[in-house]
Amino acid sequence: MEASRGTEELILKVKAIAQSTEGDLLRRLVDILYERASGQEKYDNEPLTPEDLEAIQRGKEDIKHGRVLTLEEYERKYGL
Repeated sequence: MEASRGTEELILKVKAIAQSTEGDLLRRLVDILYERASGQEKYDNEPLTPEDLEAIQRGKEDIKHGRVLTLEEYERKYGL
């Protein structure tokens, strides 16, 4: 069975990313997606609540307006 052109392009992209500095990230993402597709998911698969979505939106707004701390700033602030 011959792979479709879209599949061939995807495979070429995956190979290129796998050989780059982002290879580890790609492998982790593929593992997560594979677990989901195969029913072996270990992660929370409950739908997001309205409160979750609101908190995500607030976080995006904070980032957009620069209301963030770097990890180093957070550690200094909280003595970690």
